[in-house]
Amino acid sequence: MSKPTVHIIGSGISGLRCAEILLESGLDVKIYEKSERIGGRMKTDIVDGFLLDRGFHVMQTGYPHSISKIDFEALEAKAFNPGTRIIKTVSGKPKITTYSDPFRRPLSSLRLLGAERWSDLIGMAKLRLSLSRRDIKKTFSGGDASTYEYLRQSGLSDSFIDRLLRPLFAGIFLESKLDTNERLFRFIFSSMSRGDMVLPSNGVGAYPNHLAKKIGFERIYLSTSAFADDPTTIRIDGQRRAVDQVVVAHPSPSEEKTMKAVWTVYFDSPKSPAPGKFLLLNGDYELGKTAIAHVAVPSDVQPSYAPEGRSLVVATIVGDAADSLNLNNAEAVESRAREEIRQWFPDCENWRTLDVQHINAALPSHGAGTDLLFSRPINEDGIIACGDHMAHASMQGAINSAEKAANEVIRRIQNRG
Repeated sequence: MSKPTVHIIGSGISGLRCAEILLESGLDVKIYEKSERIGGRMKTDIVDGFLLDRGFHVMQTGYPHSISKIDFEALEAKAFNPGTRIIKTVSGKPKITTYSDPFRRPLSSLRLLGAERWSDLIGMAKLRLSLSRRDIKKTFSGGDASTYEYLRQSGLSDSFIDRLLRPLFAGIFLESKLDTNERLFRFIFSSMSRGDMVLPSNGVGAYPNHLAKKIGFERIYLSTSAFADDPTTIRIDGQRRAVDQVVVAHPSPSEEKTMKAVWTVYFDSPKSPAPGKFLLLNGDYELGKTAIAHVAVPSDVQPSYAPEGRSLVVATIVGDAADSLNLNNAEAVESRAREEIRQWFPDCENWRTLDVQHINAALPSHGAGTDLLFSRPINEDGIIACGDHMAHASMQGAINSAEKAANEVIRRIQNRG
């Protein structure tokens, strides 16, 4: 008797992780991907020898799944320095301030004592300590305010939030007002405190490729259109057929309409504009007045991201910031990015634009009142589904959703006898 086969629509990391679990349980799988490549939103393009992740991406070693399941050594991952840098324009000149992690680099943090209010530095330390002691369930329980409200309630000043946390989390949440549910902030912040932001040597697309290799590429059907009519009926390239079980591993068109967008501009520079393995936050970031949330130089962290003797510079512009400035096409976005970067690095005139990417449905939206645990892995059509839109907007959310979907599949098939 042949094994039951689960048909998974979508080859992002959630669909791939779901398939991995199902194979481990003794079931078989087939994965259908409408595009020509696996990975969903976690892809890496190669342009003139540069590695361009689809949007600015990092992997977090502090996520529970990362700690227990991901072999970062096999991915040859390298880490950003703990902390960040802020760049501001002061009297017409750029000023860069380094904010090191006081728990991992206490001596480097001492220089901030004269630059920031004591109450903000103490508030950040207390916030980190309290969140680092919570397990994931406690992190997602209690409190339902926006991230901004939560930070103010934690005693942090508006100026500190605007200078450091707004540009940082605008790039993480892909929204500038910090309206995202405080529980997601608590989870992301505590994970960042426990681990590092890292880049694999072959780009973030290496991770879904790693999963696909374990599953078996022969089980993955690329450039194939698939649609679930019901939990056990699928249409493949228009042909309808009954199957053992269907899992939908992508958001529906109606769900995509509520997701957040991002623009990413990639530059080829003769040298790193700010050497060091730090994210560079825009300390003047303000919705309606500035576009760039942050700039990164991935090749400073992972040299494989750029050809020898060159640097990859990546500017992130969140969708609501672009909309507030009427930046609605690649040419306008690229021009505005150069205009803002020129204030900090005048030699950007010598940089070559490699690409301008727009991801319209980049992340699900999670405002106050959102259920971030999503205990039932069933979509709006009553079909088993997974993806970060079914949990919370992070790689961990996509993985959690995959595990719940796989467990539901196993339960249903076992109940059929």
